[in-house]
Amino acid sequence: MTIPSTTQAAAYWQPVLIRALVAAAFGAITIFWQEPGRTVMAVAGGLFLLLSGGAVWLLARQPAAAAHRQLLLLQAAVLAVTGVFACVFQTVPMFTVLATAALLVSGGAELMLGWSNRPSGADAQGRAAAGTGPAAAPGSTAGADGAGSVLARDWLITGAVSVGFGIALPFFSYLGPHALLGVLGGAAIITAVVLLIAALSLRHDARQPTAG
Repeated sequence: MTIPSTTQAAAYWQPVLIRALVAAAFGAITIFWQEPGRTVMAVAGGLFLLLSGGAVWLLARQPAAAAHRQLLLLQAAVLAVTGVFACVFQTVPMFTVLATAALLVSGGAELMLGWSNRPSGADAQGRAAAGTGPAAAPGSTAGADGAGSVLARDWLITGAVSVGFGIALPFFSYLGPHALLGVLGGAAIITAVVLLIAALSLRHDARQPTAG
C-alpha cells in the first residue's frame, strides 16, 4: 500500500524536528564548552545519543512508517543503548567505541533506508514532465505519492554524514574529550541543519491540500 506524500509529511515532521533540535543543542554545547572533561563528554554525548534514539523511535511509531519500522527501531535501539552506556562508563576508550558504533550503525541504517526508498528514475521523469521540476532539494517532500519515502534524500545525507564521522572518530581518541566531542558535534550540527530543513518542508507540505 502506497502512502501519500502529504500523509507521510504530516506523520514525520514532528519526530524529525525533535531530532533536529536535539542535534542542534548538542552541537551548540560542543562549540561553546571549551574544556570538557570526561564526565561532560560522557553525559553530553550519551544524552545526545539517547535522545536521538528517542526521536527515531517516535518516527518508527508512526503508522506511515510501517514499511521502515524494523530498520528505524534498530537505529533507535542502538542509539539509545550506546547513549546509556556512554553515560555509565565515563572513559575515553569506551566513549570512542560506543560513539563510533552508534554513528556507523545508525548511519548504515539510514543509508539503507534512503537507498531503498529513493524515487525511481521513472518517478523523477514523471515529476519533470508534470512541471514539478527535477530532483528536489534536501528536505523537500516533492514527489509522486507512493514514490519511495519523503525522507529518502535526507536519510542518504544524514546516513553518509554519520558513517563518515564514525569512521573518523577513532583517529581523534588520543586527543581526549574535547576532540571527541568536536567530531561528534560536527556530525550533529550537519544533521541538525539537514533535518531542520526537512522538518520545516514536511510541515509546510503537510498543510497543503491533497491533489485530487
